[in-house]
Order: sequence, then structure tokens, then C-alpha cells
Amino acid sequence: MKRRIWLVLVALAVCAAALFGWWFGTRWQRQLRFRETAVEITDSDFDICYGSDSARLTIYMFASYTCRHCRRFLNLDLPQIQSRYIDNGLVRLVVKPIEIAENPDMMSALQLAACLNRNGNADDILELLLSDPFAVYSDEFRQMIDDVVNSNPILAECLLADDFSYIKKNNLLFSATSSKGTPIFVVAGHLYGGRREVDRFCEIIDYELERAN
Repeated sequence: MKRRIWLVLVALAVCAAALFGWWFGTRWQRQLRFRETAVEITDSDFDICYGSDSARLTIYMFASYTCRHCRRFLNLDLPQIQSRYIDNGLVRLVVKPIEIAENPDMMSALQLAACLNRNGNADDILELLLSDPFAVYSDEFRQMIDDVVNSNPILAECLLADDFSYIKKNNLLFSATSSKGTPIFVVAGHLYGGRREVDRFCEIIDYELERAN
């Protein structure tokens, strides 16, 4: 009888230790609200990158420019993150634009931004996308796209040759994460959904930097 009680107590102790280990091991996951993802994300020449290729940590951001949370992050939060982590070589942010609905006007705008960005000349169109993304649905913007196609053969080839394959690949990667909205951030197999206050996002970066050591 005593032996049975002893075995029960040992089993309970083992279960309690396992439960405590699980709780302790997942405390950061609960606190920072991330989930594991097996989606493999790689760089592209068309990506909009902030920071050095040699940075200790790479953060991939899937962003829709019609998403106000994405624009607020890029307009308001990124400058603070840049001064604290990016400019000193700790972090690189890689923005992968998406357009799940594949609206032709927005697809053209994003592809043009990607083509210009590859040559380091995307500042103007990125500023437009951040300040007034719905301008891409205007007749004036459509005329500008036509002018680019007719006057710049190199940009025209980049814009038209591959049927928006870069944006479509980003769409597929985003869909593969099973996320419902933007922005999402993927860091070394961890997926963080939604915009956080900048201090909370810095907590995420600090945690991931420590994890990367």
C-alpha cells in the first residue's frame, strides 16, 4: 500500500514538473503573443529593405499599403525602431508588399515600386503609397503607369514581363502563414500578428535578439 502511494506521489511530482516546465518554457510565447510557423521566407532583389545585410536579426514584414495599421507602423514606429536597432546594425527589416485581392491598379503600383526599389529610386512612389494609397486607383495614376511603359523600356520590361510574379509570390507566402490580416512579422520561425505599440515591439526585438545569440 505504501509503495503504491509512493508511486502515485512520484507520478504526480513528475507531472507537476512537466507542467511547470511547459508553463515556464512558454511564458514568452504567452507574453509576446507569437506562434510558431514553418513557412520559409527568403529574400528577393525587389524587397524593400531597411538595414544592413549583416544585421544580427532579420524581420520579415508582410504589409498591405491599404492597411492603416501597416502604414502607421511604417510612418510612425519604424523611425524609432530604425534609430534604436537598424542604424547600429542590430536589425534588418524586410518589407514584402502584398495585394491579396490582386487588384490590377494596386498590383501595378506595387510592381512599379518593386522595380524602382531594385534600382534605389522608389522613394516617391513609396511615399505616395504611405500617404495616399488609394491614389493608385485614379485615372492620373493609370496615365502615369502608361507613360512609364511608353517612355522607359527597362522599367516597362520589369513592370510587364513577369505578370507580377514578385507580388504574387508574396501573396502566396502570406496565405501560407494562415494569417487573417496585416501586418504580420516573421522572425526566425516566430510569427507576430498585428501592429503593437512601439515599446511592445521593442520588447519583441529584444527577445529575438537574445534568442539569436
